[in-house]
Amino acid sequence: MDTSKMLHVKHLGADTILNMLIQNKSMGRVARDAEETLELGYLYLQIKSVVENNYDIGTVTDVYEMFGGYINRSFAFYTEKDGKKYVYFIRKYSKGKVEKEIYLEHNLLAYAKKNGAKEVANTISARNGKSFVVASEGTGEDQLNYYFAVYEFLEGEDKYNWVENELTNGELASVAEVMATFHNAVKDFDPKGWARQELEILDLLPTLPGRFTEWAAVDVNNMFTDYYRKNLPRIIEVIGKLTISREDRAKLPLNPIQCDCHPGNMKFHDNKVVGVFDFDWSKVDLRVFEIGLALVYFCASWISELDGVLHLDRCKVFLEAYQNRLKDLGGLSPLNETEKRYLPEMLNAGNIYLVLWCIRAYYDDVTLNVYEYLFYLQHQVKCMNWVDKHREAIVKMIGEI
Repeated sequence: MDTSKMLHVKHLGADTILNMLIQNKSMGRVARDAEETLELGYLYLQIKSVVENNYDIGTVTDVYEMFGGYINRSFAFYTEKDGKKYVYFIRKYSKGKVEKEIYLEHNLLAYAKKNGAKEVANTISARNGKSFVVASEGTGEDQLNYYFAVYEFLEGEDKYNWVENELTNGELASVAEVMATFHNAVKDFDPKGWARQELEILDLLPTLPGRFTEWAAVDVNNMFTDYYRKNLPRIIEVIGKLTISREDRAKLPLNPIQCDCHPGNMKFHDNKVVGVFDFDWSKVDLRVFEIGLALVYFCASWISELDGVLHLDRCKVFLEAYQNRLKDLGGLSPLNETEKRYLPEMLNAGNIYLVLWCIRAYYDDVTLNVYEYLFYLQHQVKCMNWVDKHREAIVKMIGEI
């Protein structure tokens, strides 16, 4: 046999293979560390360039990334101007963000601040008078444009995130009061054509069975997709129960809402909410949907043995504080009888909305951590089933408000 044109497949000893494996893993760690260092270095230069070339707020001296969000990237940064030090917040919006949504968010914040919602952070105007700027990354066909916005920095303590929601009753009541204040402040806001690129919840829900079924058909197989497919018939069944007659829908007030009111988007001090942020999901929708979604965020347990259980005593604290705050303000009316009657449906509308977020996020990037997103999906499905099973107890609690 002539082996001169063949590749010799040699026997490697166990020690040789082990040493090469160790070296390969070491090189992989070095590569990952280098990638992270380069990315953070680039972000620092990008933020410095965006701020100093577009804003009159001084020279950037330090930048700190803030964690907790899943969509955009957020940073606190310090500047120096005229011998004084200042701190601001900057958001780098996710790829594909739509300008109409940014205009809606920023103008809504300005309107809310002007009308009494002191806990929200307003944007800082750029030199061009706009509340945001655009920066490009890459060249040619690979070039992408990203939106950046600078905000006032909100002081206070980041005590919670959306899965760590064991607030005190005082903190929970404060959340509800701040939400009521915000709803009242923006009740007359005119969107002027700015809009979130998403249907109102009652129009969105009927589209979901088809979308969920399409995702389930994607050829990805793991613990997350197995659980999702197993529970999809039940999810679709619950969606089918979330119907409201045309006559009753007309009695459900529309209002600008944050649509992402959870513990991780709040800052606290002395048992009170002192800051609310992340309004990039804001939209005009049913006010009672905002309430239902918030109750799921704040009152559904993430503790393992109680996972998905909705603490009705905490719901009652929230609802009473919300109603009483609006009575005190004397502007926007408290929840009406039709809103109260459909609040159980809006609780599960909130659960389904978060199922949508989870499923869409995972199938948009199947390299995400399977166990993390399975944890999120299981929680929402458990809470959905708990709400459906305990409707009578929920109705009784609401009747006591």
